[in-house]
Amino acid sequence: METLVIDRQILPEPIFSFIKTEQIKVFEENGNVILSPVLKKSNVNEVFGKYDKLSSEEFIRQKVIEKELEN
Repeated sequence: METLVIDRQILPEPIFSFIKTEQIKVFEENGNVILSPVLKKSNVNEVFGKYDKLSSEEFIRQKVIEKELEN
């Protein structure tokens, strides 16, 4: 069985009430069907909103420059 990602709302309420994320990964492992929450991965851009257009490397460079200016 391949891995599927489904919306939480398509499951019956007694089942989807166990999982709080909006999407659920469904896969088979050793003959068991597993339902697992899909966790949203945060990145530097989401954590530090003012740097929303920077890659992580650019963010680190910016922080080094800011640290040098503080000294």
